[in-house]
Amino acid sequence: MSAPSKDTCSILVINPNTSSHMTNALIPLLDNLGHGGTQFDYFTAPVSETVTLPDGSTVEGVPSIDSGEDSVKSALYCMPFLERIISEYDGFIVCCFSAHPLVGMLKEKVRKIEESNTTIVPSEQKVKRKYVTGIFEAGVLASLGVVSSFQYASGQGFHKAQSPETFGIISTGKIWETELSSAVADMLGRSSDGSISHFAGVETTGLTAVELHTTPPQEVRRRLVEATERLLKGSQRSVGAICMGCAGMVGMEEAVREGCVKAYGRQKGCQVRIIDGVAAGAGMLVTACKVGY
Repeated sequence: MSAPSKDTCSILVINPNTSSHMTNALIPLLDNLGHGGTQFDYFTAPVSETVTLPDGSTVEGVPSIDSGEDSVKSALYCMPFLERIISEYDGFIVCCFSAHPLVGMLKEKVRKIEESNTTIVPSEQKVKRKYVTGIFEAGVLASLGVVSSFQYASGQGFHKAQSPETFGIISTGKIWETELSSAVADMLGRSSDGSISHFAGVETTGLTAVELHTTPPQEVRRRLVEATERLLKGSQRSVGAICMGCAGMVGMEEAVREGCVKAYGRQKGCQVRIIDGVAAGAGMLVTACKVGY
């Protein structure tokens, strides 16, 4: 990683697993987004190192994050390496589609840095802020922004109602169906009947994040198409957006689109928005860095 220029918005793209090919797949995506004045650097969890935790236990790097427990392990493993370079960047995006603790750990570290800076910066000057997001948080917010809107409730006087449209998530192993549904509920909250507003649920391919890149492409495509079709046909409400629930799915939008068309027909299927959490997160961070809120 090269030292970022002071004239750019510098963002560290963090892959919390040890698989460098997943990191490499993110580079062309972010390069092609056209975020001028932004420098993206990349971090992959180191291989063959052991981190000793405060309680004396040890943790090693995770090659593929395939459960909530793996998310926690990878967060504990990566944080000591990231602490050394936090001061060098304006923004951080954690590229694991899960309720990943590393997002909260980085935010807490950033908060402490900002608090210390406040005491040494003159009151008339603005403290330069740092921003953190995960692709899960960014993907959910972007999906919600696409499907959520207030509409005039025709025939009910001067009243309005929320759009009934929903978004869903396509992810990897089956364990993520429960993990991600719970994470969305924790993030957005449940209504009195236990449902999650605007959420259609999670469907999975049965492949791990690593297997998305080691399985024959035609088999990966088939599984993505079928998972998408199941999600749309299984939802009682119209699905207006699908969030790709794994950083390893970068570049696989066409397979998701095929599933949409199979489920809804060409016209409606082509109207479903497909959300990439990496692209969504990068956009959120670039905006935050430039606006400075």
